[in-house]
Amino acid sequence: MEDKQIYIIGDVHGCYKTLLALIEQFPNKRNSKIVFVGDLIDRGANSCEVVEFIINNNYDCVMGNHEELFLEYAPNKDEFGENFNMENSSYYFERCGGKATLDSYKNKEIYFKHYDFIKNLPLYLEYKDYKTSDNRYLVVSHSAIANVWDKRDSKDKFDIENFENQLLYRRYKQFDNKDIFNVYGHTPRSEAKLTSFDANVDLGCVYKKEKVINPRLCALEFPSMKVYVQENLE
Repeated sequence: MEDKQIYIIGDVHGCYKTLLALIEQFPNKRNSKIVFVGDLIDRGANSCEVVEFIINNNYDCVMGNHEELFLEYAPNKDEFGENFNMENSSYYFERCGGKATLDSYKNKEIYFKHYDFIKNLPLYLEYKDYKTSDNRYLVVSHSAIANVWDKRDSKDKFDIENFENQLLYRRYKQFDNKDIFNVYGHTPRSEAKLTSFDANVDLGCVYKKEKVINPRLCALEFPSMKVYVQENLE
């Protein structure tokens, strides 16, 4: 294995300058092995730049709930630039920050490329070469996997839906899946939360201080468990 450490970055939400500054803290900077927990987009002003940066550097990423909302409510490739009416999906565009994402795209070809990239993001990624001292291997997802890990290969319709909803939307659930160490984001915290079996690395970078006490972008170096933070620079 070429890289002894992997860096898992929390919810970026279009905070491009902050992301670049965080990565500059890593020993190998942009040449590091990096994976994102999803929610690259929405709320912040530079979603297009964030996604383009990740594609160009061939970094890994999982699907977040904001990527799923984007695919459901944002214009598809036939609708982009055709006087698309955001009022039909005001929940996503206003409350979830989708308007900021759409406003960041000025080029149809780039939008199409990013749409396809987002559409193909996986729900989780396994890194069996990266293990804790007690032999748990890394699994990255958007929200905590909790107690649905054993349903990941199920063909049952209810199991599939339950698994997707847990990994994309649900909060405040934790469960010790004995063989894995799960790193995720989704629910903003004032500090990174690390247990013996999981870690939440979302420090609410995009939010104002009324919602999060100290908004920052966070990364976990794994398996060293060193935490990197960067204050919002947007």
